[in-house]
Amino acid sequence: MPGRQTLIGAVMLGVAAVGLGVLGFKGDLPLPGRSSEAVVVFESPTNGLDIGSPVNFRGVPVGAVERITVKVDPVDHHTYMPVYILFDPAHAPGRGDLPPLPQLVANGLRADMTLHSLVTGQTELDLDLDPETPVHLHPNLTDLPEIPMGQTALQQLEAMMVSTSMEGLRHDLATALASVHKLVADVNATVPGMMTSIHDTSTRSEMAVRQIRATVIDAQNRASVTINKLDQLIATNTHQFEGRRAELLALIANTRQTMAQSRETLAGLRALLDPQSRDRLNLDDTMRDIMEAGYGLRGFANEVESNPQLLLMGRNQ
Repeated sequence: MPGRQTLIGAVMLGVAAVGLGVLGFKGDLPLPGRSSEAVVVFESPTNGLDIGSPVNFRGVPVGAVERITVKVDPVDHHTYMPVYILFDPAHAPGRGDLPPLPQLVANGLRADMTLHSLVTGQTELDLDLDPETPVHLHPNLTDLPEIPMGQTALQQLEAMMVSTSMEGLRHDLATALASVHKLVADVNATVPGMMTSIHDTSTRSEMAVRQIRATVIDAQNRASVTINKLDQLIATNTHQFEGRRAELLALIANTRQTMAQSRETLAGLRALLDPQSRDRLNLDDTMRDIMEAGYGLRGFANEVESNPQLLLMGRNQ
């Protein structure tokens, strides 16, 4: 009896093992293992991402975030945030409806962190094919299959700005190079004439310098002669001044005396012209008498002119 029970148990275990094998081969059994796990290494903060956050492949849910860790690269001592992904059995790469993960990565599979809820700030992982984004793996941090990180919005904006800047820089360089070529051509065309003109100018300048030098030497000689004559003239005038010094002193004394007399005369005139002075009053009286005599003489002349007999007969009383 015990042997029969043992046989039945062995048969049941065999059947269960075969069934589990078939389910595992078809991908209907969620067996934990390396083939259903992957990792995305982020170099920037993973704010809003948490355990259980959804993982989508072009909008289709294919798994969830299993765990998030923090590691330091022993080579460059930089901090990284590995995010471990657990795929659903039906969508596990190489086991479900997706090709193996290395093939997907070779075809451009990249992982981006996008905003899942604006209210809660929760984010999710989006998987998509972007072959233009360069692959940057971190083999020193994990031995699981790694999905390269895609470009963030800031990185895309930076790449676009760099591309725009490079286009503008190339255009500016091309314009500057064309200007340089034109300048070189202009210089090549004008340099021979300029060299001839410079040579002629240099020759004329040398001749002008020689003439100026000769003129300066002649002026120096004439100035020396003039200075000697001035010295002689000053010496002669000094002797003459010493000889006439007495006459000049007498002339100065006479001039001072004349100025004193002039001051006295001016004072007398001022006193005479003063309205309150006696001489001015006498002069005014004399002028008044002369005017009255003139008026009388004019009246007598008028009478004589009208009656000349007055000179012979006189005026009747």
